[in-house]
Amino acid sequence: MLPRFTHTTPVARLLSSLWIIILACSCGRPPYDTSPSTGASQTLPFDRKPGTIGISPSRSWLPSDSKIPEGTTIAVRLLSQLSSASSHAGDTFNAALDEPVVIDGQTLLASGTPLTGRVLEAKISGSSIEPGYLRIVLVAAKVGSRLVMIETSSIFAKGGPREEPSAPSGPSTSREDIVFDTGRRLNFRLAQTVDLQKVDLQK
Repeated sequence: MLPRFTHTTPVARLLSSLWIIILACSCGRPPYDTSPSTGASQTLPFDRKPGTIGISPSRSWLPSDSKIPEGTTIAVRLLSQLSSASSHAGDTFNAALDEPVVIDGQTLLASGTPLTGRVLEAKISGSSIEPGYLRIVLVAAKVGSRLVMIETSSIFAKGGPREEPSAPSGPSTSREDIVFDTGRRLNFRLAQTVDLQKVDLQK
């Protein structure tokens, strides 16, 4: 409430104006000061600079540059002939990588990399109704002077029908052995991730 002055003098008018200004300033002032204090800075958690020590959690699931993930196709060409008529379970064979293995733009296995395979099953054609068959896998890759063990899906193949001349009644159908000729291209898939840093000491 403004004070009343009985005389409207210049001094009274001046005091009245000053009183009005003081009231206006006090009403517009905030209840507390939210600005930072002089000489001190307030830093929010997300404004802090990241530390340089430690490993980011997001890096733990990233593939290593030396690892070939499970499911990768391994395309090879045989360096020798395979046949159900001459192969036995446990036999090994040689092949060469037909296409490079590239992971995230980096070539981990170059085309021509030597590979070793193994015969899991082999059976010669025994009769006119039982064809010969083969089941084979890849077991190792030679990277430079190192031998890296691998595990792939198997390839199973069996012989098909073959017509043979017989008695005057006409040709008869028999079953034959399966043959993979030298240079035959075969596609395997990795059954588990391969770490090229793990070396088999038995070369």
